[in-house]
Amino acid sequence: MSFKQKIALFFFIISLYSGTVHFSHAQENEEDENKEMHTDEKEHFLFQTSKGQWNVGFGYGLGIAYQNQNLNFTNSQVLIDAFGGIYAGYFLFDKLLLSGYLHGGIRTVSFSYSNKNSESFLGGGPKIRQYLKNGLFGEASYTRSKTELSYVVNENVSKFDGFANVYGVGVGFGNFWMKRISLEVILNYYYLESNYQNTLIDLKKTSSNFSITASISFTGGKTKTE
Repeated sequence: MSFKQKIALFFFIISLYSGTVHFSHAQENEEDENKEMHTDEKEHFLFQTSKGQWNVGFGYGLGIAYQNQNLNFTNSQVLIDAFGGIYAGYFLFDKLLLSGYLHGGIRTVSFSYSNKNSESFLGGGPKIRQYLKNGLFGEASYTRSKTELSYVVNENVSKFDGFANVYGVGVGFGNFWMKRISLEVILNYYYLESNYQNTLIDLKKTSSNFSITASISFTGGKTKTE
């Protein structure tokens, strides 16, 4: 190997080594940035779910309800739900949230223009939520709702007023990218006991509802470090 070839090989090895070191440092910096980002999200989670914090928010959702008996006139058991709600709560202990909420929406099924069923509801009640690691949580709720049920068949309208007891459980996941704001997605199951009345008859029904809810929460209060 000539002297020039040795010099060229030497500079090639130096360049290769420099590139490898630079790439290694870039990877380490990227890992540090990702670690810092996850650390910040963890700190936000601990801050928002610590004892003494208060929490307010709102959400909306869609679901499918299944009734245990056929609907009058429609002979259907499946309905579509659309609903929304607002809530406010307080962390009694770290990661344990007790809140109250208002919940309202509409449930409907329609097979043709002349054959419709709709139900509106508005109510409120308590809800308790337990957070686990990494933003996972489980919750349970109870709602007492005022409802109005309407059947329309061939332009004949039947209306019922009533109340419903709604028992719910859910599991969800929260993102804590910001210090005082979290975004949540929740899978819910509700069991409903409804009692309707009009001048002619009483109507009692039970139903099950599966739904998905998206919500945004805001946290107030301070930690010892603030």
